[in-house]
Amino acid sequence: MKSKSFSIFCLICGLSALLLPVVASAAHISETMTIAKGWNAIYLESTPTNPVCEEFFAGAPVARVASYHSDAYSSTRQLADDGTEIAQKPLSYHVWVPGDEEASTMTALVGGNVYMIYATNAWSKTFLGVPASPQQTWRATSGDAGFMNLVGVSARADVSVTAKAYFGEGPFGSASGAAYQIGGTKTAAPSFLPMTIGAKSKVQGGKAYALPATKDADWPGVIGFSGASSVAFGSGDFASVTLKNFGTTNHALRVTLVASADEQEHFPFFLKRAVKDEHGDESWTDVTENTSWEVSLAADALGTQKFAIERSEMTAGDTYAAVMQIEDLGGTQMRVRIPVTIDEKSADEAAFPVGLWAGFIQMEAVSSLTNQMPSAAAGTLKMNILVHVAEDGTARLLQRVAVGVDSNKKMRLFRDLSPAREVCDNPRRLSTVMMSVDTPIVEASSHTNFGERLQFEWTVDANASDNPFRHAWHPDHDGLTADYSAEVVSGDDLANYANPVKPELWSIGNGLLLSWHKYNDPNEDVDFEHNPDETTAGYATWSVGGLLSTGQINSIGVFYLKRIAEVGEIE
Repeated sequence: MKSKSFSIFCLICGLSALLLPVVASAAHISETMTIAKGWNAIYLESTPTNPVCEEFFAGAPVARVASYHSDAYSSTRQLADDGTEIAQKPLSYHVWVPGDEEASTMTALVGGNVYMIYATNAWSKTFLGVPASPQQTWRATSGDAGFMNLVGVSARADVSVTAKAYFGEGPFGSASGAAYQIGGTKTAAPSFLPMTIGAKSKVQGGKAYALPATKDADWPGVIGFSGASSVAFGSGDFASVTLKNFGTTNHALRVTLVASADEQEHFPFFLKRAVKDEHGDESWTDVTENTSWEVSLAADALGTQKFAIERSEMTAGDTYAAVMQIEDLGGTQMRVRIPVTIDEKSADEAAFPVGLWAGFIQMEAVSSLTNQMPSAAAGTLKMNILVHVAEDGTARLLQRVAVGVDSNKKMRLFRDLSPAREVCDNPRRLSTVMMSVDTPIVEASSHTNFGERLQFEWTVDANASDNPFRHAWHPDHDGLTADYSAEVVSGDDLANYANPVKPELWSIGNGLLLSWHKYNDPNEDVDFEHNPDETTAGYATWSVGGLLSTGQINSIGVFYLKRIAEVGEIE
């Protein structure tokens, strides 16, 4: 849908962590891991081509490797059957000990993460790896004695940058406190060596440091992404990536497309980039090796980079890939590298718009008890949404789906995570709270054309496990009073109920209409097109029945979707 069709489109141009791409091909960089005798805190910029610890560290003087999981403290609370919270001890480190399988809780290295390594001697290794963007969840440290965030530095190893400049715009706060270098030669535990965050304290790319934080936050550095952190051409001819300035000041970024470090991967000379002129009109320009351009972003702003390829220029059997390098031209000196991958388009690949679409609906107006016509609400209600389009055009609304890549590098979709784990490595489950878990798939009941109008209808049964009127403390939902009589409670009016016994549970009917027609008017022309982002948007109408004796609750708003998997079947 063109942005001019409605103003809200420009406000919802980013996707959440829901949109996690699964890429079969790869692009590579050359990275060097250098460790000193004793303890080392290492930031790994890429996932090695041989990530298995036993192979990567074969012959190395390494006695212990621990991977730091910065998001261990932000996991969802666990509740027991009686509703009480289960105390959890966050597991923030997984370890690998050479030759000790029982003590080891990790087996392979992953790019974008921080590792604590104890070595009995100095050692260095240069290797090829698939670049990954930094991932960092900060935890507030006030009142938590002994805890520090272990944070990696993503920058060139030969660049000198102060700790204040690199970390100062993050949740570290005022940048006036202390940070710590990790070192020491005692096997039992590393030493934390204080370094004041000042003009003379330098940090180095590829290393990690221990820092406090003033608040909980996800902050990878000033350079980050909204949604996917790669440029992945599946079977389509368009791809994009959205940069985000996570800093508190304006930042100018230099973007460069460079060749893959793997000589078997050819630079895609048929790659094009979208550029806009002073009038905002978009055109395409060729991208050659080492082509650079600048992107200026205000604090918390987004900048989408769009690309296209000419598949007719590809030579069968050749592998094409590149690396996008993003550098902050300001004081942080941050550098992030991500893969640009191009998969071959086989004859059985799904055609547009077949596949899995993910995004959200945002309801902005709702009806009242006295008027079923929606009026503007005081706030907005935003929920994730998943829609699948099959090969025959059938559209389905999904409560959950598992996404994975099998041993043949083929992307696949599954109804649940368990079967996906049997055939895919590290599959991911996507889900939404807008539907009942007992109704995982709803086929469009009418208006079944994706890109025109889709109508979905489902019911949250009275006895559904996630019916909001159910609660753990009620002995049984039998509609009876405490003395087992079946009379209406004094003061109630029988006219309010379908039966002479006041129900304790209601089924809840739901109807969701997605429309691409302008202003949701079926008489207006449809505004739907295949664009480089493979995104689309339109209008949403959601009706809820069974809660009011006078009719339905009606709400209206907008939806936004992005195609994240070109797979026509859900197994």
